[in-house]
Amino acid sequence: MNRRTALTALLLGSSALLSAAHAAPGTWRGTITMVAADYTPNFPGVKNQLKVFQQIANEYEKKYPGIKIKFHTEPIPDTNTMIRVKAAAGELFDVYWAQAYSLNSTLPKGVAADLAPAFRQPNPYIPGNKAWQDVMDKAQLAEGRNPSGAVYTLSGDRVVYTIFYNKDLFKKAGISKAPTSWAELIAASKKLQAAGVYPMHAVPAYPWWSRHFLSDLYSKDYAKLTGYDGLPGQSPLDEAVAIHKGILTPKDPRFMSWWPTMKQFTDTWPRDYLTADPGKNYDAFQDFVGQKEAMLYEGSYKTREMLDAGVKFPVGAFNFPRLTKKESPYATGVNTANAYTGTGGFQYAMSTPLANKSMREKGKTQAVLDWMRYFGTPKNLQRLTAEQGTYVPTWPGTTAKLALSNFDAAAIQAQIKQPERSIGVANASANLGWGDMQRVFGLYLSGNITLDQAKQQAQTVLDRAAADYARKNKVDLSKY
Repeated sequence: MNRRTALTALLLGSSALLSAAHAAPGTWRGTITMVAADYTPNFPGVKNQLKVFQQIANEYEKKYPGIKIKFHTEPIPDTNTMIRVKAAAGELFDVYWAQAYSLNSTLPKGVAADLAPAFRQPNPYIPGNKAWQDVMDKAQLAEGRNPSGAVYTLSGDRVVYTIFYNKDLFKKAGISKAPTSWAELIAASKKLQAAGVYPMHAVPAYPWWSRHFLSDLYSKDYAKLTGYDGLPGQSPLDEAVAIHKGILTPKDPRFMSWWPTMKQFTDTWPRDYLTADPGKNYDAFQDFVGQKEAMLYEGSYKTREMLDAGVKFPVGAFNFPRLTKKESPYATGVNTANAYTGTGGFQYAMSTPLANKSMREKGKTQAVLDWMRYFGTPKNLQRLTAEQGTYVPTWPGTTAKLALSNFDAAAIQAQIKQPERSIGVANASANLGWGDMQRVFGLYLSGNITLDQAKQQAQTVLDRAAADYARKNKVDLSKY
């Protein structure tokens, strides 16, 4: 048996084990390693230590003596690089945090097990449960699904994205209240600029901002644009079909009608970030903490980082301003504050025997899956998110309990009560949102190309993305 055949056999064997896996951890005994990311307990050097995941692990270890849960408590600067390197050596963690879209696109196949068969089976740690997926958010489950039907992550929470602001700097510029419309946002930005304060100092992230605008401009077509695959939420297939049909493209006048409005806003920003690598967007947080910029468009997890960074100035937040007919004749005026929320800290993958040699031990796959079933219940998700305090649980029956002390969280609290109706174009192919579209977007905002030139380049990018999607996934887009 050559190496390729052996690895294929390992993967197929793993899939069979997953399908046949049952509740009991069996006879395997040993240590299960886990990267819990933002839910990591006992992380060295952190003032406000998290403890709940360790408590859950202690409960599991008491139930099954001989099985130990070991959390990784070292910083991981680049998650995808870590996964690639450790998987290549066959030393990946048993359970690890990873973005579903990375596992569906940029990361190599074989680093994560398909959890879909397990999701269709009962979770014995949930009373009366007939299928684990019954307790999950159906839209989130659909959005994370690979075109092949595989699901690589157990997901249970979301990040809330909003616009944070430094109240002291707003006061310095003579701004008495947070903006609620785009006209007010641009006026406030000009006041900050005149007062010598950077309004915002970040890479203008296309996947983030576009979700708000497009969800407004296309709100009347929401059901159609999310329904091509027959599942709730907008999947990469839904995006590719809409591109193919000439709806989510510059062929539709709504698609880029908001770009000039966004340019008015970014014209008040420092120029050096506009065409920068999206990876540098993380520098924006340092600029905000250092009071070099007045506003920060970021996720709710940043509030904990602000506390850890010792921020003393008063921080507020305001929701994405509503569009009016003044900004676009196609504006519908709906509230899209909750249009962009990202799957957050509770999205865990299980490694395969190909990426993790220890998973070849007889019975370990069942044991690791059983551990995931144990912590993957609504009860434990509620415990984890309530302690961490910056993510919103998504499973039915769980409730958000954000621990945002020392922070004016009224806007975020209001935002999470809004229905999540999101339209975007960033996931149909691996390099679409953060790659090619980000480049075109930055070139336009920085004044290096005109809007007409941007439309031509965007059309080329989108056509290529839809074609790549169809070819790689063997999908005939014309049948939709």
